[in-house]
Amino acid sequence: MYKLLVFRTGSDILILADPDFIWMIIHIMGGFLGSGKTTLVMRIAERYISIGKKVAVLVNEIGEVGVDGATISGGGLKTVELAEGCICCSLSGSLQSTMREIESSIDPDILLIEPTGLALPHKVREIIRGTVDDESVSIIGICDAQRFPVLREKKEDFLRMQLSKSDVLWINKIDAVEFESVFEVSAWLREICPGVPIHMVSGATGEGLDVAMDNSLNL
Repeated sequence: MYKLLVFRTGSDILILADPDFIWMIIHIMGGFLGSGKTTLVMRIAERYISIGKKVAVLVNEIGEVGVDGATISGGGLKTVELAEGCICCSLSGSLQSTMREIESSIDPDILLIEPTGLALPHKVREIIRGTVDDESVSIIGICDAQRFPVLREKKEDFLRMQLSKSDVLWINKIDAVEFESVFEVSAWLREICPGVPIHMVSGATGEGLDVAMDNSLNL
């Protein structure tokens, strides 16, 4: 894959190619532990595959075993796991090298990155900046409607940091709560992310996902 660098010299245009540049559509899934990211990653992958796109999934969990890997692997999906640590901090070099390996060995159209629920997704974007086309990278922030009251009480500052730089927000698990609770989550998100599109979805039932994906993905 090559990045095209265009220079104008008088009436001539010089085009150079950067062999280190990575060309993929990349979606970074941000959200706290247990917010349903893995289920939504599967849903997104299935949607892209249904229109003929090749999908790779990169998962990372803190600990010795990437527990999400076994769930994501299979069903025609390609999965690469980073064994330990967090891709938005100590494993930044490994993240970039793994992405290059994914490109060379799988060459997907779409790369879905699911960091640990303790990661800041905008830090992931910062790490890969310069190796990918910035316009091809988006952050989908996932907020857990079911556990929102508890998370807001105990982890509000972190949630704000984690979701505040999302390009689009999905309120997940709407099937498990009353509408008033979803409205409360939506109001809080609009406060911290003014102008960012918000979609209400259920990874479990599929409710709202068609609209959310139509408006959030490169379909």
